[in-house]
Amino acid sequence: MKLRFFNKTIEHRSFRYTPMYYDEQKEYIEMKKAQHRDVSKEDIDIETRKEILKHELSASWSRQQHATQAKRSANIRVLLLIAAIVILGYFLLYGLDDVDVVVEKMWK
Repeated sequence: MKLRFFNKTIEHRSFRYTPMYYDEQKEYIEMKKAQHRDVSKEDIDIETRKEILKHELSASWSRQQHATQAKRSANIRVLLLIAAIVILGYFLLYGLDDVDVVVEKMWK
């Protein structure tokens, strides 16, 4: 009598998986190309024109927000660097002997 449990060979299980990749920028570029093809034909309806305008406004708003955030972060970095230079200059002018006094004043 042959027991199947003892003679069973292990085989690998395989499956087919095609990874999906979503490229938002590529999709946006393709949409813009299609819109420009439609605009050049000049036979698009009002709804499509509204959609094009909506996308243009949202892209403009996004660029403006990004530029504002970049300016703000750059300004903060500059202020921190100026503060660090001022503190180092203070210690160089008045000597490093008074560091303990300054640190105690900062924490009180």
